[in-house]
Amino acid sequence: MISKSVIKHVRALHLKKFREETGFFVVEGPKIIFELLRSKGWRVTNIYALPSWLPPAGIALPEITFVSEKELDQLSALKHPNKVLAVVEIPDIIQRKCDPPNSGLFLLLDHIQDPGNLGTIIRIADWFGLAGIFCSNDTVDCFNSKVVQASMGSIFRVPVVYCSLSDLLIKNAEGPKLPVFGTQLDGQSIYKADIHTDAFIIMSNEGRGLNPVLKPFVNKGLLIPSKSNGNDSAESLNVAVATGIVCAEFARKMP
Repeated sequence: MISKSVIKHVRALHLKKFREETGFFVVEGPKIIFELLRSKGWRVTNIYALPSWLPPAGIALPEITFVSEKELDQLSALKHPNKVLAVVEIPDIIQRKCDPPNSGLFLLLDHIQDPGNLGTIIRIADWFGLAGIFCSNDTVDCFNSKVVQASMGSIFRVPVVYCSLSDLLIKNAEGPKLPVFGTQLDGQSIYKADIHTDAFIIMSNEGRGLNPVLKPFVNKGLLIPSKSNGNDSAESLNVAVATGIVCAEFARKMP
């Protein structure tokens, strides 16, 4: 059995306030925990599992606490808990100084509020081999349980940093000067634009559009043109879907 204090502590980590106070977050499910355990740079402090869970072979593990289905349900944020849950330390990279890189392809995510969208975007960045993601401070926390689930383990491979995007782009203009691309309605078709594999790509909340504070830093606006006819076209693309299309086009230009 596990104590009420342990249950209270783990459940508190499903809230951003307590993740920030303690420096830990929760990972759930065999698939994502397998991805966690085989990734470098992550410290797992506790694993709580049903006796039926089979730990991956050949991987060093912390001590495992076996729990009942009822106890796992008390620990979990999922409607249907899946065999195993881990408590993980948030790495220092999330808190690092937000300096612009000299090279690489990076996403800049502005005001992305939906956890499922952020998790999917992290997974997309992993798939297309992007160097990392910079998030505005008002973007949803990447260690939100729903974000972690939607990332399907990509959160452990893609560096994610939170900072002021305007400060980052000011520093970039003074120093490395990576080109900055932003998706906007008056942009050039992404299929015709001259794009670079070392760059920043700004993706914004689809309901708000490109932030006016960031727009002056954009060197080239990009548009994903609609092929629908007349007034029957979709109003807009979901930001995660749009990010997938944009990253695929940039990936075509990668060496």
